[in-house]
Amino acid sequence: MSTKLLLNPQSAAFTMARNAKRLTHPIAVVLLSFVIVASCILLAETVAATIQPALMDMEEFLAQQPTIYSAFAKLLNLWILNIPIFFLIWCWLAGFERRPFRTLGFAGKGGFSGYLTGLFIGLLMMSAMIGLTVVANVGSFVSASGPMEGMQALGGIIWVWFGWMVQASAEETLYRGWMLQTISIRSNPWTGVVVSSVCFAAVHSLNNGFSPLVLSNLVLFGLFLALYRIADGTLWGVCAWHTIWNWALGNLYGADVSGSPPQGGRLFHITIAGPDWLTGGPFGLEGSVLTTVVFLIGIACVSVWLRKKQRKESRILRQ
Repeated sequence: MSTKLLLNPQSAAFTMARNAKRLTHPIAVVLLSFVIVASCILLAETVAATIQPALMDMEEFLAQQPTIYSAFAKLLNLWILNIPIFFLIWCWLAGFERRPFRTLGFAGKGGFSGYLTGLFIGLLMMSAMIGLTVVANVGSFVSASGPMEGMQALGGIIWVWFGWMVQASAEETLYRGWMLQTISIRSNPWTGVVVSSVCFAAVHSLNNGFSPLVLSNLVLFGLFLALYRIADGTLWGVCAWHTIWNWALGNLYGADVSGSPPQGGRLFHITIAGPDWLTGGPFGLEGSVLTTVVFLIGIACVSVWLRKKQRKESRILRQ
């Protein structure tokens, strides 16, 4: 089966977007995506500066409950930064493309089961990455200690989940929802997959510890989720996958993120030490060659899933 057929333009992932009265030009989509992200960052910084005194008072008030304060601060940060993404995309869809927000991939049946499947696959892949660090002798679990670790931090760990849920879903709506859909229809699916993945990687290039290996992993991250989204047909699965991937790395398994302990607490605590190509260096495990292996396997598996789905759809169309 050719790569062209593997990404069928008539896939369910793109169907509902065709109801738009006009679709944004691919170049405009790319430019607008950066404008949306930059606008949300500026807004978040402005709001953060405004509420900083109140947060300092809250930190003092909750001095005996550092996990709760840390989780609340992280939750608030993720919400302020990412909720406007939903609003700006909704405004563009309603005002320019003239189509409902749900056409991005939130319509149809199977949303709940798709979300659960995404959670399972995301946790499985993150667990595989953590397992590889232990096998490679660069990761080892240590006993939980202090109020920010173990069961005593469970409240904060659960709270911060809702922050990651909004953050991950906002990014998926922007890149694997609007950008992937629109560019795929206006150009072709492979262009949509590649461009959305590269733009996703570019936005994260300002993170601490960025390197060529980090860049390749971010592109693979985007490629995997783009193919997953097309195979699944909705955004629910990739939203769930992205949420649990971010949450499990720091708050479940306890890996440091960019050299700092995860906000909101961690249930377990894994320490990572070794060469940068195995540990990811300052960027963290997502910049490791072990993550590269996990994503390459994930892309291979989702490609098989997508191939089977496209063959089934082709048989139905021929009947």
